[in-house]
Amino acid sequence: MGYDYQKMGRVPFDPKMVQEIQRSPRMRAEQGGDWLQDWGGPSGYVEFAGLPTFERLTYAAVLEGHTEPSEIEVVTGLSSTQVSGALTSLQRKSLVSVEAPEAV
Repeated sequence: MGYDYQKMGRVPFDPKMVQEIQRSPRMRAEQGGDWLQDWGGPSGYVEFAGLPTFERLTYAAVLEGHTEPSEIEVVTGLSSTQVSGALTSLQRKSLVSVEAPEAV
């Protein structure tokens, strides 16, 4: 899934609506079985939507395969400090794994 980082300051819809749809068999059936699969399913979307903006942008970049902080800065437009802080926070939440660079 390609993210539009310029629009990620806000999530597409309120996570409370996801929870409401999940509680209603009729509404859930209307959405279909693959509803929100690009976001990791309904629970993944709720977790993603609950992240602060810097973390949400950084996490989206990681999900798209950008692993180096410098890459993440370029695609998201965040500063190195923002990316570093977001990666640290995401690691504490066990959403990403930050590995030490290999010795050459």
